[in-house]
Amino acid sequence: MSEVVIGRRATTARRLSLGLSFSGALSLVAVVSVLVVISVPRLQGLARRENEADARVTAELLAGALRAWDPSATVSMRDLVRRPELASGLADAEMLLRGSLLRRHGYLFEVIRLNPSSILTAVPLALFSGKGGLLGGMSAIRAWPWKHGSSGETAFLVTAGGTSLLHPNHAPCWHGLESAGQPMDQLEGWRPVH
Repeated sequence: MSEVVIGRRATTARRLSLGLSFSGALSLVAVVSVLVVISVPRLQGLARRENEADARVTAELLAGALRAWDPSATVSMRDLVRRPELASGLADAEMLLRGSLLRRHGYLFEVIRLNPSSILTAVPLALFSGKGGLLGGMSAIRAWPWKHGSSGETAFLVTAGGTSLLHPNHAPCWHGLESAGQPMDQLEGWRPVH
């Protein structure tokens, strides 16, 4: 047999075993690469939006459970998540920093105390929103992204009285563990959630 016939048989065998010619395989790789380049950022954006929506709902649930305590009481996150109404809804959450923080779906949550004098000057309209407004309880839940940009951007603040605020957090002001325990002396940049 001549070398040309053997070469054609080898080429045909390669095409049959892979199902594609070399140029067909390159075309397929190019198409898949374009799809990945276009799809991955969109999927990441969807995941961030989903994390942010989850964070808002979780903060509202936690703030609702805060209503069971006296407004002057100091409440830890560990005590809060032990409430029966939260037991099943937070099964996938993780406690951090000896029970002072909760991590869930790319966000961190903590119980904070708000300073009434600075709040009164910052967001007077928010005082009257929600169930009891800010004056309905000075304890609140603050939520912010675990990894700013990849797990979310927006920060949330929900009072025990039911007022929900959000902060675009573009700078970022809050991200990761280093933002835990930051005092809330003012509400500049926060706006009511509609």
